[in-house]
Amino acid sequence: MKPMSQTPEVVERVEGASLAQMRDVDIDDVYRQMDWLLDSRPTPIDLYHRWENQNWSTQDLDFTEDAAQWKSLEGPFAGIRIELQRSFTLFFVGEQAVTDTLSPLVHGAPDEGSRIFLSTQLVDEARHTVFFSRFFDEVIGVSGGLSEALALLRDKTVGGFRKLFDEDLVDATERVRKDPTDYGAWVEGITVYHLVVEGMLALTGQKFLLGTLREMQMLPGFYAGFTAVARDESRHVNYGVRALMEAGLREPTLLDRVEDTIRRLLPQACRIVAAPDRRFAIQPDEVPENLRISPYEVRSFSLTSLTKRLRVAGLSAEACARITKEGLGYYDEAWAEYEEIHGEDHPRRFYDQLATA
Repeated sequence: MKPMSQTPEVVERVEGASLAQMRDVDIDDVYRQMDWLLDSRPTPIDLYHRWENQNWSTQDLDFTEDAAQWKSLEGPFAGIRIELQRSFTLFFVGEQAVTDTLSPLVHGAPDEGSRIFLSTQLVDEARHTVFFSRFFDEVIGVSGGLSEALALLRDKTVGGFRKLFDEDLVDATERVRKDPTDYGAWVEGITVYHLVVEGMLALTGQKFLLGTLREMQMLPGFYAGFTAVARDESRHVNYGVRALMEAGLREPTLLDRVEDTIRRLLPQACRIVAAPDRRFAIQPDEVPENLRISPYEVRSFSLTSLTKRLRVAGLSAEACARITKEGLGYYDEAWAEYEEIHGEDHPRRFYDQLATA
């Protein structure tokens, strides 16, 4: 692993930022730090040491300004408020789901370093759930306790989300729970958890949600906390890549299982991002130009985020090309389904017109 003295300044800044300093950190800088870690191939113990240095407390966040700003999002910003709350909801329910399902992967870890690191990840996921619980209670106005809030919000997720989190993720981790010695099942669990849920879905959502809030200069308490969440995820995702890389070296045929798992889950993952069953609350021409997010940019980022990590883990260029091609097709299908369900153009049409204007 590269010594800190050789790291770029932006990486050092993200690595050492306190929770208060997270208010000034750009999510793209967190991803530069994440890519630097990817190139550095950190061991589980390297990542454990980062966990010790980067710990933070949800109790240190102040949501007073956030609550006042949230109430002000009315009139022309009402549609943006709805879209933001939808994103918040997916993350809140997702954090609870991964907290509930991670422990079998800790128990089934093949070596001591992995068990130690995955134990810290379990703590991180619990902290992220508490962070969202506080935010929903104090800012969004969804209270009554953690379990009550989650029960209320779960029905507000999209169909693809429920399939992946309530079925695929649970099934993968249950197989490990039933037989912690099944290394292949453990590798598949890591693939679902660290590469699909975190390396594709979470990183994509974080990028565009935090980018929007940075442009709006809103919700400073949430922004600081969620940027700290993103830095936590940089450790988790890089651990997953390292674990799959080690699996491929130990049993090369396991990389075929990784590819098969990715391709099996890809339709649901793309549907979660595209959300064809959910009509957009605001149309692109009604959104201020600096807040517009092209579906093509989201699609490209999500697939690139996944495949560049798969390449480092050991999958071939041909396998990654297959995954990309299939993913592009799943997005096209979801966008067409959106138009069938809602009887209106998908927002991508707006960006198609901009490109040809």
